[in-house]
Amino acid sequence: MHKKLVTSTLAAALIAVSSIAGASEIDTLRKQVDDLSDQVKLLQTNSATPTEASGFRKKLWDNTRFGGYGELDYIVKRENGNGKGSNTFDPHRLVLYVNSDLSDWITLNTELEWEHAGVNEDLASETELSGEVVVEQAFLDFKLQREFNVKAGIMLVPLGATNLYHEPTNFNSTERPELDRYLIPSTWREMGVGIHGALGDRVDYQLMVMNGLDGTEFSAKNGIREGRQNMNKDLNRNKAVTGRLEVRPATNLYTNLSFYTANSAKDGSAYTTVAAFDGRYSIGRLDLGGEYVHVFQNNPALLSDDVGHNMSGYWVEGAWHAMPESWKKGKLANADAVVFVRYSEIDTQDGGAINPAKQNGRFDRNYTTFGVSFKPVTQLAIKADYQIYDDHGTGGSTKLDNDKFQVTLGFVF
Repeated sequence: MHKKLVTSTLAAALIAVSSIAGASEIDTLRKQVDDLSDQVKLLQTNSATPTEASGFRKKLWDNTRFGGYGELDYIVKRENGNGKGSNTFDPHRLVLYVNSDLSDWITLNTELEWEHAGVNEDLASETELSGEVVVEQAFLDFKLQREFNVKAGIMLVPLGATNLYHEPTNFNSTERPELDRYLIPSTWREMGVGIHGALGDRVDYQLMVMNGLDGTEFSAKNGIREGRQNMNKDLNRNKAVTGRLEVRPATNLYTNLSFYTANSAKDGSAYTTVAAFDGRYSIGRLDLGGEYVHVFQNNPALLSDDVGHNMSGYWVEGAWHAMPESWKKGKLANADAVVFVRYSEIDTQDGGAINPAKQNGRFDRNYTTFGVSFKPVTQLAIKADYQIYDDHGTGGSTKLDNDKFQVTLGFVF
């Protein structure tokens, strides 16, 4: 209203002047009036823009969620002749989630990870860990209906007990189980597209088509871990198919069947198939869990001569919630303390190697881990454990791993 009054007043004044002005001046005055009118309209338009922009920003902020997790480690490895003894503080990883609802049925999910405090190109020795910065997830989830949904982008491979649930508050030990490092290379993510949904109240499923592995990087030492490729490449034209079926047949019982299959050779056909089964059951204060993984390769001669047709492994764990209920008050009202023991065995030359000269019992290894995980709040786990390593190598052979003591602060936010 104020701007209209100013415009009217100016126009009236100019018209009054024009009555005593010459004809040559009238056109000039009219042009000035038009210019003033245009400027007022521009001011009115611009005055609405901040309000609209603020509304958009508020909607974007309200529909966006931030979170993440991290692990800070103190590690003491026993020296056993392999040069891997250490006494180290390690900022293992920090991960940031940013998830945003683009609409009521489309969600963008992202996960960015910094390992060992970022990239370090100048390493002092082979035992020093170089950090990295990676996009672990970046996918769109199209929520169509409860039974059938679609997602596409960089996603976690839905395989095994740990890869989908790799946050540090989801497992008791300071490190993820070794089985879920070598036979399922957690955190394992690939570019692809898939479907997922719920079949009733007790069954969930996922089925995906993704980029595959580079089998020439498989080894008896590291299993299939080094076969993960960059996001923008696949060494052959075939794609991997992977899926997961989670079944909850009874209260406190969770079981999962998952698989992965793909050609891992650049030339020819050498399919790698991974089958996994895992489960968890709780009764009172006792938690029981376990996982079995089998890797089968139909033509390993095209990949690596120190592995064979099979790799396999398992772990079993028992955990006891030891914190008395009487202690759960005040700041510790939601606290929990768990003591646990886990036994794991991995054999990356199960049944022998393609090259018998490279077959060695040290690739049949086992780990016994025991410790405690204390959660003063549900978002923080203070863990301490000791791990005993052994293998079936002959006397004098270099050990692949070490006994170690580790303390970890694992948190989610």
